[in-house]
Amino acid sequence: MSIAGQGQATPSPAGLRSLLTTTIVVAVLYALVTAILTWPTAMAPRSVLLGHPGNDTWNHVWGFWWVAEEILQHGRWPGWTDLIAWPSGGALYFIDTFNALLTLPLQAVAGPVVTHNAIMAGSLWFSAFAAWLLARHLVRSDAAALVAGAAYGFCPHILAQAHNGITESLNIGWLALYLLALLKLMRRPTLGWGLLTWLALSACGVFNWYYGLFAGLITAVLLLWSARYDPPPWRAFLRNGVIGALVVGPLAAAALWALKSSMDAPDALVNRDADFVWNSLLFHNMSDLQCFFRPGHFYSPDLKVLYGEELLIVVYVGWALMAMAAAALIFTKPRRRLLPWLAVAVIFWIFALGPYLYAFGEYVEIAGRRLPLPFLAFFEALPLFSRISHPFRFVIGVELGLGILAAWGLARLTASRPAWVRWAVGIGAAALVVGETWVASPTPLPVATSRAVLPQGYAFVMEDGEEGAILDLPIAFPLLERAVYNWYQVHHGRPIPYTLNEPLPPGLRHNQLSRFILDIEAGRARLLPRTLPDLELVASSRVLSRQGYRWVVVHDRLYPELKRDQIHAVLNAVLGPPAHDDDELTIYRVP
Repeated sequence: MSIAGQGQATPSPAGLRSLLTTTIVVAVLYALVTAILTWPTAMAPRSVLLGHPGNDTWNHVWGFWWVAEEILQHGRWPGWTDLIAWPSGGALYFIDTFNALLTLPLQAVAGPVVTHNAIMAGSLWFSAFAAWLLARHLVRSDAAALVAGAAYGFCPHILAQAHNGITESLNIGWLALYLLALLKLMRRPTLGWGLLTWLALSACGVFNWYYGLFAGLITAVLLLWSARYDPPPWRAFLRNGVIGALVVGPLAAAALWALKSSMDAPDALVNRDADFVWNSLLFHNMSDLQCFFRPGHFYSPDLKVLYGEELLIVVYVGWALMAMAAAALIFTKPRRRLLPWLAVAVIFWIFALGPYLYAFGEYVEIAGRRLPLPFLAFFEALPLFSRISHPFRFVIGVELGLGILAAWGLARLTASRPAWVRWAVGIGAAALVVGETWVASPTPLPVATSRAVLPQGYAFVMEDGEEGAILDLPIAFPLLERAVYNWYQVHHGRPIPYTLNEPLPPGLRHNQLSRFILDIEAGRARLLPRTLPDLELVASSRVLSRQGYRWVVVHDRLYPELKRDQIHAVLNAVLGPPAHDDDELTIYRVP
């Protein structure tokens, strides 16, 4: 059997019914696993969000709402906004725009919370199912392929990204579908498969450009292996591949151009300059060698300790999966057809280690110099690599390669067994992989959730007919947790000054009143100046008014009692008594 599989005769009607039944059964099995991993949202699907409240969850649910708002309400492409970073606004490309576009009908009917949860859970299911389709094509065993789907779609890294609330990182299903289409094209190089291959490749890139890069790397491995051992009909393969690229490629290029343009714009709200990427690689997104193999809730780097962040970097591969892959390499003969998937696993593991070897909490040095790895050479030589700030995402290729190896081994082990034995072994192996992820990996399960409710006090602002921006306090709030203000904006619709990744927006940094409030929040002083209001503070409040601010909303429960009293003393002196006061919010009107 070749790496691209073998051609199959058209199945009989009975065979089609059996195939359809099997496919439905597998889809249901993966749906059940997804439901177990995400069960808290089923209890309150409209008020509970998948994703930890201290991570990117709020930013992503805001992004789905913003894309839908721009298209459905205003009839324009979502490329610029002043709803955040008020009063200047800026260019913005929501990182998961294509999922937002796919779910516009659901957004219009059910709203952003249900949409966000559907994307998160649906991506987990889709990734597992797509990997099953790929593995089934390769190993010719419906049951054995179950382990590949479980290892890929429910791997510790992906479930940790769900914990982090990062929806675009869950879009790995397109990578598996692309590889399936590519293998089909290599065996049956028709125009149809050429178009489908490029359509799937384009989806990899536009849903997450990392995965477009991953697709290119795996393609190189498969083509090099095939050129040596099992060459496809090159002329037809290249002809239909080029036609597919010419027809479909421009669509992906346009989407990636829009992403790049938004990040390179002078008023970009999200950018990835060279210094940011390099500092992220070295000091934030390191891949500790031991973490690929060490079970338990151990994190290195521990971002909670280092930066007070709740983000989890998880690269744990899983000993059950590695054992099954190793057994396949030992007992499957001939091994030649397994080698490209072993190469994928090894190459992606090396890249996942990042630019320098980081082990046991520190960089490995020889003669006082960090030990460089192949990632560094690619980073310096290739423009696309130079934008990578999360090398640990390469662990996806490790999970895929090992998952296919494990499936191949199970298929050979059970080839002559009755159907019920094959299914028992396949389901058992998949359950073992998921069970180890739940029990032994660093990823907390079920997936964390956030309480998506709106404080009642905002109704006072929403019922007021006066338009204008809102300044939510506190300002000195952890960056990703502060994004909950974006979630509140989904309801009240007023502009806010905060951006998606800027600790202190320029408009607040240069205003004397907001600076004074920030000093109170961050300082230790127990007493305020004797005389309030200070003339500069009054003048600064007038600047806020001229900039279009109409409300200052104080989230009282987020302050210690002393700080809360100090903030209210300042605002009462500068803005006058509050217009609304309840247990959660105190709201001041800006004159």
